[in-house]
Amino acid sequence: MPILKSFIVPIYMLFYRLSIFIIKKVSIGSSCYIKNTKFLGQAQIEDRCRISGKPKVLIGENFYLNAGCHLLGDIRIGDNVMIGPQTIFWGRDHGMKLGIPMNSQPHSIEKIVIENDVWIGANVTILKNVMIKEGAIVAAGAVVTKNVSSNTIVGGIPAKVIGKRK
Repeated sequence: MPILKSFIVPIYMLFYRLSIFIIKKVSIGSSCYIKNTKFLGQAQIEDRCRISGKPKVLIGENFYLNAGCHLLGDIRIGDNVMIGPQTIFWGRDHGMKLGIPMNSQPHSIEKIVIENDVWIGANVTILKNVMIKEGAIVAAGAVVTKNVSSNTIVGGIPAKVIGKRK
């Protein structure tokens, strides 16, 4: 069975890449894994990215995802969004009740929403139940645990307001 899977997955990814490139103008780099994802328009995905909808990732028009990113969860991304390299969207967590091993506990899944015209820098982590509003900028290396207001610039661990777009 593993041998059969090793042939089926690359063939599926080839047809998937060709179909979305022809229909939506979505370019996908090498060594990418994409599952349960819907592209609404043109997008460029660089090498070594992993996008896995749990249940779905919805990506808007004119999207750019730099190399080595990992998007996991129930994620909605608007139009004209740019995401820097090595960024992580993590839309789920393990349970933490005592008496049950954490790896045996169910996952808690919550939505991540990125509105239009957002720029997310390199090495950013965005956790579940976060909304980043239109026009916001997230500085490189930030860990976003709370909502970000429109046209706000945030940075740090955890991310805090460091400026406003003018």
